Amino acid sequence: MTTLEASPGTDAADSDPDASPARAGPAQPATPPRRLVWILGLTETISWGTLFFAFTVFIDPMIRSLGWSKPFLAGGYSLGLLVWALCSFAVGRLLDRAPARKVMGAGSVLAGLGLVLWAWTPSQPVFLLMWVPLGLAMATTLYEPAFVVLRQAYGDQYQKPIVAVTLMAGFASTIFVPLAQWLVLHVGWRPTLVGFALLNLLVCAPLHARMRYALHPSYSGAGAGTASAGGRDIARATLRQPVFWAVVLAFTATAVVASLLGAHLIPMLTEKGMPVAQQLAVAALIGPAQVAGRMLMMRAGVRHPVRLSLPVYALMSVGLLCFALGHGAWLMVAAVLYGCANGVNTMLRAMAMPELISRHHYATLNGLMMTPVLLMQAAAPWLGALLWRAAGGYWLMLWVMLALALAALLAFGYALHRRGLLRVEAGRP
Repeated sequence: MTTLEASPGTDAADSDPDASPARAGPAQPATPPRRLVWILGLTETISWGTLFFAFTVFIDPMIRSLGWSKPFLAGGYSLGLLVWALCSFAVGRLLDRAPARKVMGAGSVLAGLGLVLWAWTPSQPVFLLMWVPLGLAMATTLYEPAFVVLRQAYGDQYQKPIVAVTLMAGFASTIFVPLAQWLVLHVGWRPTLVGFALLNLLVCAPLHARMRYALHPSYSGAGAGTASAGGRDIARATLRQPVFWAVVLAFTATAVVASLLGAHLIPMLTEKGMPVAQQLAVAALIGPAQVAGRMLMMRAGVRHPVRLSLPVYALMSVGLLCFALGHGAWLMVAAVLYGCANGVNTMLRAMAMPELISRHHYATLNGLMMTPVLLMQAAAPWLGALLWRAAGGYWLMLWVMLALALAALLAFGYALHRRGLLRVEAGRP
């Protein structure tokens, strides 16, 4: 992985944009660039697996143990996603002002404490309350903060490191869903949650706390003295750009699709008459397909990777069409096509801001972009249930998902057109 080399920056000891030799004290050894990628790959795998993907495993055991309803448990999870969404912009601004090691380290501590509180869970109010620290943990540990770290450390060479991290983290569901199922079966859901808490406290938190890296010369963030005014000014200017809203629309549409599938895939496959074993096979195909899509993107060698959005969203639309019309083996084809497209879409989400909007204040603007995306992602499972009730089945939701993918295609195409990136390499339209 010789391409994963970060250039030396202005401060080899820390990622604090406002740090200086006079203020920083004794220099701390910087984390080697390749090690930084491996650290984030491992911590993102654990964070996604324990905070996001494993929830579905705990629903039935909690219903049997506590007698609570499935809508109530799902509502708590949605509350956590809502907290994540509402904190996204604030966390982005914080990452432009404070060292990421402190932000992500604190997030892993919150994750551990939240999971312990979940394991204890003496009452419904406590169950709802614990989603506040877990939502904050999501906002400070999942992909967006990691993307900021790689953007700060690698500058304009951030693309391949991001692909490498997400290749590793792409197996989070493949690892943690079966692991959680096995542990729940053999030791119970409460000890399993305590074990996941220890992974965050004893593995992720120390690794995050040790991340020290140079700010790449090509990274333009904000120092502590300028972040407040500069962040507000660039946020206001960005909100006036039609391209920004086109990108937000595209990522919001695809986030809603992902959330709908995540919440309703198994019931939808059941409605189509697919046996349970095949349902699990379809669900299991999506994760590896996402990794395969990212590997293909890494090998594509495109000068402006955001150009891949058009074929990617077209592929996603074909996959969703197969979900809407297909049965049997066609549903497995749908899972592979959708998974490949969704894997690349995660990369596009990391690259869109510097490539299409601004290379300055990356963390702040990425948080601004992700706020509406995550809000709609949190609401999508409920919206899917409403569509299911209104239509008497999942057929309407499936066609809505296809329409959303086509809307993402059109919106991102508009953004590329406005930035002149629909031209061929020779420069002709």
